[in-house]
Amino acid sequence: MDRPWTSINRREGRARFALALLWGMAGGAGCTASAADEASSEAPQRQERPLAAEATLRPPRRVDSLLSLFDQTASVVEGEVTDIRSEYSPRTGPWTVVTLGNVRAHLGTAPREVQLKQAGGLLPDGRRLVISHVPRFVQGARYVVFLRNTGWSLSPVLDEHAFRVETVAGREVLVGAEGGLVSGMDSEGVRQTAPVFETVELMGVRPALRAGAEGRKAPEALGREAFLSLLQNHLRARGLTVEGTFRAEPVTAASSLSVAVAPAPARGPASGIVPLQPERDVPPGQP
Repeated sequence: MDRPWTSINRREGRARFALALLWGMAGGAGCTASAADEASSEAPQRQERPLAAEATLRPPRRVDSLLSLFDQTASVVEGEVTDIRSEYSPRTGPWTVVTLGNVRAHLGTAPREVQLKQAGGLLPDGRRLVISHVPRFVQGARYVVFLRNTGWSLSPVLDEHAFRVETVAGREVLVGAEGGLVSGMDSEGVRQTAPVFETVELMGVRPALRAGAEGRKAPEALGREAFLSLLQNHLRARGLTVEGTFRAEPVTAASSLSVAVAPAPARGPASGIVPLQPERDVPPGQP
């Protein structure tokens, strides 16, 4: 995985922290979260919106099957990234807020504009806190996004299910977090090919095709219409619907300076297929 992150074990390895501190300029050295708190002590105070109370929310679970994906989906929306900005709270750390405009709900309901508040972002001293397994978005790109119906502490996007609309060899395709193309769906979830695009950089610049990928026709890749049709067919075949409420704010205890995450299970991907990562957004303090 190309994303920079550091894993720190605590409580005999039952919980892990996945984060990295990067300098905003070349040659900077990393530091601990406590140092980030000290660096932010002079940051101006501002009124904060209340976070959602944990007791009122369904806890998130791993997404290790298509059924667990459907069960935790409030809505599937399509929208264009119109803004990406950072905000900071001395209490909960830095957050990156991605705004989706001209939103269309393909499943469930959603307003015309959706804000996705994700853990990580700029610190007051110019460094950047990077949280692994939080999807990165490209300014101006169009996405198909699965929104949670559970509580969350890292991202309201369900298990990195944010697929960017791109064109490869004259065909529309959907691109996953690691640069693979969405190629299908089965009982285990959404399938992707091996990476075709580079991963999205921290600043949200549109990534390039990997070397040698320009001429690929990618016949197995799905565009928006084919993917959404397949998704609806799987729901109908099982007599299911997506339901629940999308919540724009994290749980009360969430802090991007100290976020507990669950490790990925050890399983080998099928040949040529890169499965999506399992659910990592678990309530703070739980293994």
